[in-house]
Amino acid sequence: MTSGTIIESVKDAIAVASTIIESTEKEVSWLVPAPLLVLAAHFSLLDKSRVLIQKGGHARGITQISPAYVEVVSELTEIGICVRHVEQYTGTFMVVGDSKQSISTIGVNVADLSLGGKIVAFWSADPDYAAYLLSSFDRTWAEATDAQERIQELGESGPSHL
Repeated sequence: MTSGTIIESVKDAIAVASTIIESTEKEVSWLVPAPLLVLAAHFSLLDKSRVLIQKGGHARGITQISPAYVEVVSELTEIGICVRHVEQYTGTFMVVGDSKQSISTIGVNVADLSLGGKIVAFWSADPDYAAYLLSSFDRTWAEATDAQERIQELGESGPSHL
């Protein structure tokens, strides 16, 4: 059985994700709901990702890109994070660093995504668990749409969507 720690708040989940990104040397992969990207931006996770990329690492992420989140996704791509869009987001949350550390949950209620919100997430330093999460991530990545393509689609839908 995989050992790890249960995380019970959005604030703590962001702190754990921050630690994972900060300790990553090669690649961080994430699948998060768009509202969580906004919270992450307030806690310097974008800066930590920028540092990783400046050191030669890679970052890639998947989220649902809607008109309300075009700006934050654009910020991510500007610093070098490869982002893709999924149309039917299922509420999964995961961050995996260097195929070693991870935090994950399923069934995230987007309405609970505030700093005081509750979440049940699982942190682990088990490489086997990280590999399992990455296999799910890679399947979703292969089917997802490039962020720039999605942003262009939204722009072509008319100015009321941006």
